[in-house]
Amino acid sequence: MPAVTTLTGADWNVRLCSHYLSSDGPYGGVPMTFLDATVPELATASGEAWSGDEALNSFLSGFGIGDVTRWLGRDDYPLRDKDRPPYFRYLVLTCVIAVNDIAGVDRGTHNFRRRLGQTLGMEELQTVNGVNRLWRALADWSARQRRNGLAVREVVLPDYGTMNLIGYAVRMAFPSWRDRTQFTAILRGIPEAVRISPGRLVAELSRPHRTLDIPKAIVEALTDFGTRRTSGQTMLDGHRFWSLVKSIEAELAVEAGEAPHRRVSVELRFGGYGQDEPEFRLVDKTAGSFDATPEGDGSWLDTMASIPRDPRSAMAKALARGYAIFKRSAGCWVCDDAGIDTNDICMIVAADGSAPRAWRLMAAWSEIGPGWRLSERVDGSDIVRLLGINDPGVRELDRPKLVGGVSLKRGVYLGRPGFLPRVEQFGAGTVAATRLVGSHGELAVADDGVMTATQPLDGIWRVSVAQGGNSLDIPFALERNAAEPAVYPPPPRADRWRPEEELRNTVPASVPCRGTLSESGSVEPTETISALCEAIVSRAGSGWRDGDLVGLVESAYPKSPIIWDIIRSFQEAGWLDAYSSTSWRARFWRCRPPGIIGIPGGDAVVDGATGSAALDRLRETANRLGVAVLVHDGISPNSLSTVRLSGPGIGKLSEALAWPMTVLEGLPSPSDQWIEDSRTPEGRIRTAIWSHEVGLFLEYNRDPMPITVECWARERRDEPDLYVVRDRSGVLRKTRSRVAAVLEGHRLNRVPLFSKREDRVVRTRKSGHLPLPIARAMRFRSLRASGVSPGEGPNREYSYSPDREIEMWLGNYLGAAFETGAASRSGTAASEVEWRHRGGRRPAWNAYPIGYGR
Repeated sequence: MPAVTTLTGADWNVRLCSHYLSSDGPYGGVPMTFLDATVPELATASGEAWSGDEALNSFLSGFGIGDVTRWLGRDDYPLRDKDRPPYFRYLVLTCVIAVNDIAGVDRGTHNFRRRLGQTLGMEELQTVNGVNRLWRALADWSARQRRNGLAVREVVLPDYGTMNLIGYAVRMAFPSWRDRTQFTAILRGIPEAVRISPGRLVAELSRPHRTLDIPKAIVEALTDFGTRRTSGQTMLDGHRFWSLVKSIEAELAVEAGEAPHRRVSVELRFGGYGQDEPEFRLVDKTAGSFDATPEGDGSWLDTMASIPRDPRSAMAKALARGYAIFKRSAGCWVCDDAGIDTNDICMIVAADGSAPRAWRLMAAWSEIGPGWRLSERVDGSDIVRLLGINDPGVRELDRPKLVGGVSLKRGVYLGRPGFLPRVEQFGAGTVAATRLVGSHGELAVADDGVMTATQPLDGIWRVSVAQGGNSLDIPFALERNAAEPAVYPPPPRADRWRPEEELRNTVPASVPCRGTLSESGSVEPTETISALCEAIVSRAGSGWRDGDLVGLVESAYPKSPIIWDIIRSFQEAGWLDAYSSTSWRARFWRCRPPGIIGIPGGDAVVDGATGSAALDRLRETANRLGVAVLVHDGISPNSLSTVRLSGPGIGKLSEALAWPMTVLEGLPSPSDQWIEDSRTPEGRIRTAIWSHEVGLFLEYNRDPMPITVECWARERRDEPDLYVVRDRSGVLRKTRSRVAAVLEGHRLNRVPLFSKREDRVVRTRKSGHLPLPIARAMRFRSLRASGVSPGEGPNREYSYSPDREIEMWLGNYLGAAFETGAASRSGTAASEVEWRHRGGRRPAWNAYPIGYGR
């Protein structure tokens, strides 16, 4: 039989192992209790666009009589333990012989030796003593690989009965070609809506008039599948009956000329300072991709336009009816083909006029684009009731999977506490974790699938999920540190993203000088900050969308008010650069490539996102070149460390690492730094007013001031926010910089936002920051990074470490917003009121500034 392509026997073996044995393949981590060796499945396993006959001819052309005799005819042929069993294609051959009608083979015989021999062009293969032995060897190989933590399915062999030579092959093969052909004809006559629903399909096939139509072997599988569903089992996605149905469904799609089904999902996260800005991203699960690049703007309309309109997709069917339902999943909301069940918490995206907009829900709706709205949280049981249990968007079967965490590559996650993945969609199953490789640290899995650890982990684990008689394994690896990216990408497209600026002119107006190095008050960073560093640098090669980054930090600081202070500290430490979308109320964060900044005196400071891998390479290279590497802790436990380099070989170190070296520049002028925005409040709605007493943007004017700072936004969220500074006569200034607007409001109202306390500049309100170029300059001068320290009082202290020149600059730039004469005081609520009283100011609940100037 001539081959239809150049696929060799070795090529076939690789593809068959990937298709049938890998738990990353189409069968997932379900134990291998059967092997579908029918011609259509063989064509799928080939990975080629072949017909069934072409795939079968290519597969059979790779076998010679001598090789088949050695592997299948002898029970003493040496088996070498390799990563991939070299004999697996011979075992697939035994199943192909058992279930298929092959040209040239006598259809009237069930003699295995004769069928195998005639397939090879001879009358009969005299001996098959090695068949059962090879199947047992495969089961042993699988057990060894799984103990080593590899993504391999467990091979569960059946009872071979009296067939002690070929019994495994005959009983592992399911279904036969004739049975599959007959069953395919039955399914072809059943509506697609019924075929894709396990419950409706079982009911249809169990009708009395179909009793004699369905082959006996498939009836047995159908009965077992239906019985398990009736008993409450939901982990049946890999059951032999449902696997057969899915395989035939794919075959029918090819017959209809449809493209291969792309398994995609849409993730919804919330970014923005108020964590209320929806951001959407399409994830292609078919290719195993994880796209975090800012090619799209994150809007619903932009994302929806990229979703494939596949009629086989439950998500696409819902979109065609004008809605998409998202369920809560490990730090984000997900809409996919798996659907929802009664235990989910959901949010709905719906078009005006669609069915969900008419549902009687208690949830409010907000506009996210022309004609589209997003609901508040809705209980999954309400949605299932309104959709109906037969809707394709309602989940009937569970397929356990790992979600969340910080993915380093496929099947590998960051092994830091607070950033571990979790197990989802396992119904009423039980979950357990087993260490396969590694010896330090313990990993625990709670009943709800949440993984916890008390220290960083390195190693390989396997999560086993059991439900009734079903089981599924998910092997994965944990690594305590992220790898250094091979390439740092350039800034995002200028036509879609623009850098966020807080000073109009950063040209130095003074000669740089070295500040006073002060180690007093420096604090070693917490383990949480160290873990967050590794998590952030894990996407140094792609970057972070705003919602992704906010969700990441929130996983480390759950329900904490300091989320944006933590992000700001990374920005001021030189790890992140922010970009605003030109067409949407969205933000993208780029990890700064590592660089070296020369400071006065001959030393230098490392700038950029440098995780443990980059620092290890730095230390190794610096040690070789005679450069000292010194680490200076930040100003609080939530601050990053600053790395200083000292020695004559810094220039050579820069060349060896390919980290560009620049020189620290002086400070810009403190005057004329306002960045005016040409937009106006017309056509926008006011979303918040800055409270000078609280230090937050609020929906109401809590403490009226002569001059107000307001946030304005378009209802359709199709552009960045506009910040307006106004008095009673009208608009004074407009900008897109939140930092600049807040500072200007405090300056004009003469309300301090920062005060000098000993050797620090400390924020006196709940939020607000100094201009980014100045904050970064302070780090280079003092070698102490800024950061937040949750205090005992009503405000969260955010501190900087200035020198004398910086203090003078701040005084000129901020005016009365920078308080230089205040004595150090404790942060309790009582002392805050007392301090205000002594300063001639009234308490926060009736405060009004004494005088104001421009």
